[in-house]
Amino acid sequence: MANDIKPMATPPKEERETIISYDALSGGWHIYTCEPKHARKFQQYVTHPQRQGLNRSNQLIMLEGDIDGGTVSIRKNISKQQRKQISEFQKERHRNMDKTPAFSNRASQGLTEIE
Repeated sequence: MANDIKPMATPPKEERETIISYDALSGGWHIYTCEPKHARKFQQYVTHPQRQGLNRSNQLIMLEGDIDGGTVSIRKNISKQQRKQISEFQKERHRNMDKTPAFSNRASQGLTEIE
């Protein structure tokens, strides 16, 4: 499929989406996004885009294509201290499985902000 670059307006926030799908037959990942932040982030992983959209300032705002290398990993980087806190929280939750609900108030345990 040819690389199709079109000028376009940035969609309103309520209409923006990012879809990453996996094709089991080919073992490849495909992305479609009209969220400018995601388009710029994933641009480096899509060397042969099928479609791209640029705004009036010539900035990438839409991207569609196959992700090179076929590997997708979505995770947040967390510090060793945060990892230890989460581990301790999960161990305690596992010990008290019958005593507490699955989703207790995490804010009181300082686990809501993971960077």
